[in-house]
Amino acid sequence: MTLRAVAVSGSPRAPSKSKTLAELMLAALARSGCETQMIDVAALPADALLARASAPEMDAAIAAVGAAQIVVAASPTYRALYTGAMKSFFDLMPHGHLAGKICVPIHTAGSPQHFLTIEYGMRPLFASLDGVPIAGVYATDDQFVDGQPVDKLAARVDAVAAAAVALATAGAS
Repeated sequence: MTLRAVAVSGSPRAPSKSKTLAELMLAALARSGCETQMIDVAALPADALLARASAPEMDAAIAAVGAAQIVVAASPTYRALYTGAMKSFFDLMPHGHLAGKICVPIHTAGSPQHFLTIEYGMRPLFASLDGVPIAGVYATDDQFVDGQPVDKLAARVDAVAAAAVALATAGAS
């Protein structure tokens, strides 16, 4: 069985360090044999994201998350948490939508002061939808040079991707 991995980018801006890390994570997962897909929440129809209208793009994005065995959520830190766009997207998912899925948090911030955003933000978000959160990646601005992660950060992304694949593979058998 081929594993599917979906990354959800919650950044409202482009370029984005959190989306760069999500893309790096998807590349590492693809090297491990996963089918991968990126969902850019900022590109989804705003009325659908706010539950004021339906849109096939939103339905497809939520279905892609439901079909994946690995779900990556990447967000910059806004007001000491993930973005409102990220929250709106996950709020649209039905209860249990992440059941049994390996959930990988990625958070970026200007400084190390918000390093607990993964613990008090992303973990509860995943758990509220019955996902299985694992240790993720927290990165600060000083871990990027010209918009790209330094080698140590890239190695951390690779290590987390390997752990996600191992857990998802064990869960699939």
